[in-house]
Amino acid sequence: MKAIKLASIFAVSAVAAAVSTTTFAAEAVFSGEAGIEYTSYYGNAKGVSDLADGTDNGEVELVVDTGVVYAEIEIAANGADEGTTIGMEKLYVKQGAVSFGRFDGTVATGAFMGMDEIHGGVDLRTAAGDTDNTGVRYVVAPGLTVALEATTSTATDDSDVGVAASYVADLGGFKAGISAGSIGDANSVNLGFQVDAGAATISANYGTGEQGTGTTTDVSEAGMSVAFAASDALTLTLEYAKDLEGAKNDGTYFVAEYTVGDLTYSFKNYNGDLVTEKNVLAVKAFF
Repeated sequence: MKAIKLASIFAVSAVAAAVSTTTFAAEAVFSGEAGIEYTSYYGNAKGVSDLADGTDNGEVELVVDTGVVYAEIEIAANGADEGTTIGMEKLYVKQGAVSFGRFDGTVATGAFMGMDEIHGGVDLRTAAGDTDNTGVRYVVAPGLTVALEATTSTATDDSDVGVAASYVADLGGFKAGISAGSIGDANSVNLGFQVDAGAATISANYGTGEQGTGTTTDVSEAGMSVAFAASDALTLTLEYAKDLEGAKNDGTYFVAEYTVGDLTYSFKNYNGDLVTEKNVLAVKAFF
């Protein structure tokens, strides 16, 4: 009996050691970008000084995934003389189909596809804030996720807890999805479609809902984008977005990227009433 008990103890100890090693022995993965850029403003931003400090978009991202805990930390430069910002983008626990902790974004916008430079879907937003931080998510089936999400609190408003769900069907060269959520007086519904047509990827999105507490504001937005791989080195992308409520403004975002060796040269143009109108020239290295 003692031999059996002793063997059992050693077996349990070995399993515990293996689990401990599997859980915590994870290497950190670094990624990021560095380079220089020049920004020139025009149109509705007339009078804004042009920028050429070259570090506004430089950043380093640290990702650690132990299999149980996922952490994502972003270290971003804020200009030549303005120091560095370090922020926790994501920090959550994974247990099978369940994950809980801090996320970056809401499940309610999960059906938005393609570019989101101008619009990223109608999120859940109350007087206390939005729900892109804390939550509990459960993957019911491939493509289907349900969640409980909470807003931040303020000096006058407590946190709210709401629900959200997202379903995206992947049919090979075609994707279609719907996502929605509700918290307090706020709600949202988002629809997304995406088609792969050879070298081009075409996406279309629509979102609608109400934001706020008590007296809510109607929000409705639509847009589409086309990403075209002209060659192995050159990619062209165009996004058009429109605000269907309020001022009913629209805007476009165009980007051309050309990669040679380790360097990527890019030109970006923002135009319209929904964005700060500007042109951005840059050369960067990504790692």
